[in-house]
Amino acid sequence: MNPMTQLYYKKATYSPYRDRIPLQIVRAEVELSAEERAYLTAVEKGDYAGVKHALREAEVYYNMDVNCLDPLGRSALLIAIENENLEIMELLLDHGIHTGDALLYAIRKEVVGAVELLLSHRRPSGEKQVPSLMMDSQFSEFTPDITPIMLAAHTNNYEIIKLLVQRKVTIPRPHQIRCDCVECVSSSEVDSLRHSRSRLNIYKALASPSLIALSSEDPILTAFRLGWELKELSKVENEFRQEYEELSQQCKRFAKDLLDQARSSRELETILNHRDNDQSEELDPRQCHDLAKLKLAIKYHQKEVGTQHLVYLFLNTFISFCFLSSPQQIYLLAPKSALGRFIKKPFIKFICHTASYLTFLFLLLLASQHIARTNLHMQGPPPTIVEWMILPWVLGFIWAEIKEMWDGGFTEYIHDWWNLMDFAMNSLYLATISLKIVAYVKYNSSRPREEWEMWHPTLIAEALFAIANIFSSLRLISLFTANSHLGPLQISLGRMLLDILKFLFIYCLVLLAFANGLNQLYFYYETKASEEPNNCKGIRCERQNNAFSTLFETLQSLFWSIFGLLNLYVTNVKARHEFTEFVGATMFGTYNVISLVVLLNMLIAMMNNSYQLIADHADIEWKFARTKLWMSYFDEGGTLPPPFNIIPSPKSFWYLLRWLHNKLCRRGQPPGDDTHKCENLREFTVSEDSLSI
Repeated sequence: MNPMTQLYYKKATYSPYRDRIPLQIVRAEVELSAEERAYLTAVEKGDYAGVKHALREAEVYYNMDVNCLDPLGRSALLIAIENENLEIMELLLDHGIHTGDALLYAIRKEVVGAVELLLSHRRPSGEKQVPSLMMDSQFSEFTPDITPIMLAAHTNNYEIIKLLVQRKVTIPRPHQIRCDCVECVSSSEVDSLRHSRSRLNIYKALASPSLIALSSEDPILTAFRLGWELKELSKVENEFRQEYEELSQQCKRFAKDLLDQARSSRELETILNHRDNDQSEELDPRQCHDLAKLKLAIKYHQKEVGTQHLVYLFLNTFISFCFLSSPQQIYLLAPKSALGRFIKKPFIKFICHTASYLTFLFLLLLASQHIARTNLHMQGPPPTIVEWMILPWVLGFIWAEIKEMWDGGFTEYIHDWWNLMDFAMNSLYLATISLKIVAYVKYNSSRPREEWEMWHPTLIAEALFAIANIFSSLRLISLFTANSHLGPLQISLGRMLLDILKFLFIYCLVLLAFANGLNQLYFYYETKASEEPNNCKGIRCERQNNAFSTLFETLQSLFWSIFGLLNLYVTNVKARHEFTEFVGATMFGTYNVISLVVLLNMLIAMMNNSYQLIADHADIEWKFARTKLWMSYFDEGGTLPPPFNIIPSPKSFWYLLRWLHNKLCRRGQPPGDDTHKCENLREFTVSEDSLSI
């Protein structure tokens, strides 16, 4: 084809519309008549006379639909609401125009006058009520679960919420996550996403500060409970985790802002000491006027309240007053006297308990040096003087933990990680004492330690005692909270331990996978005991390859290889099986790359993130932890530190006699008469009943 022919062909086939996308309206809209356009235009411009004339014409000639919609889907009533033209709104309502979701539209636009007009509008029955929603479920802007009070709470408009609450509106009670009622099951089966979002909408309404302030007799307590429940929901509802966490923080900020309104220390003291009937079940009824609200703030992890500057100032003032108000006196002999109450002061209790624990650690140091031990080969050695001195402290610690568990409940007790450490420490000391008693009774002769059997009671007792000493020394870290420099570091250390636990889960999976593979590869090359040099075993021997002979040895080898305590010779075999050695060395190298380069650096990044998170909120985190520490010394009981707490005091005998008197006198009371009943502190679980409006 010659050039002229090509040019002619291109001109003939080229079209300017060839590369265009055709557009068309796929959903035909109802065309408005000229009268309807004029009617909506008059509403838009606020022409009262024009709207009135159009409504009269429609009543007489029926030439237009007064409920017609403009191209944006707005009716005349919605246009009037958007322009805040109340006169035209009243005119339209008097002519019986459909309200539809006009009330929700007015609430979203926060037009208070329009909301009041819609609420006060007389229905055909002559009653004033909240208009029912007459909206198309397909084209409406609001989901069916949204009610006027919920939408008003979402906007947090105080005036609109007040108008609705005065008309006795209600909010549907949120069901539990795993509720198996017919309504929840059917709703979840139809649309699980809408079911979860409807629950979120309810909680979003309940978390409105204006709604809490208007409908709750104790808004601080309501904010505490709701904030705690929202925090728990964020751990379960993964799809809306961030939304629930934000709502929980909103409740915490609201409680803090309420305390900011206190104008004096007396007002703040009244707020912090206030408790209602519901709190009597959550807190010990024997403790009255003892900062009940602050204790609940700590219980529900309300850090903004626990670290609020007014609370902090009041707490310091109260501690200083307690420290300077009374002279020192022996609490054990006269606990109820004016002089004996001095040692009950929080600061004095803290000093006494700290001094007692430091003395206990000093005794452990003396015991570890074996100063009083003479014969180290005695199979069942009698207790030394230092061990006899340690025993009262151990009994005192155990008694203190039992009392704390009894007063606070088992569930509340295990929520504190320090209590778990105390439980482990006390258990180890009890096991040590038991094994030493068994060894003393069963063995009463001396024998070289090298000849003792592996599971000798004395050997096990010494191992458990050593582990317990580690826990006892680490327990001292909890006192670092009182210091402004060491407190944030101690909190960061706790967060890092959580990161280490998450890391260990992944690492154990990798460790087990490679241990299984290496053990399967080297199982056939195990060196016999007679062939081992100097009868060495496992990874503690050179010139042999038993590091991967068993699964247990393989796990040990791979673990210690992280710290560089294993050489590459462990992948060698006596036979000339180069391929097996190559595969073993490759597997061993791959494990080290994954564990050292990938996992270890991931752990460092996680720990750095946790530390930075604490550093960004160091002041709040530290003050909350310190307030929690101080409040533990405000509680009634636990005044005397170990080992003095195991000595019965006159107060103990008095409580015992009063308990016996109540038990004997109760026999004459009719069944169900609980006038003198003293209930124990029981765990509070946030339920749906606490969120009723």
